Amino acid sequence: MIPLSLTVENFMCYGEDVPTLNLEPIHIACISGNNGYGKTALLDAITWAIWGKARAKTHDELVNVNQQSMFVELDFLIQEIRYKVTKNL
Repeated sequence: MIPLSLTVENFMCYGEDVPTLNLEPIHIACISGNNGYGKTALLDAITWAIWGKARAKTHDELVNVNQQSMFVELDFLIQEIRYKVTKNL
């Protein structure tokens, strides 16, 4: 699986109006930053979109504070076929 783009809204530490993360031109990536700035949340968004689970947290724990809903959209490539997974809560 090759991730192509990731869009999140109200997912964990990410609120509304978060720009889509375009991964198409990236071949190797290193995610770095201070604790609590959303590095692992990006990976959790991918696993939640695909499997509906993220680090054994409940859905309520995944929704951004003071929000009622969340949205994750993942575009990815498998054997040259492009897929899009969209999850809402």
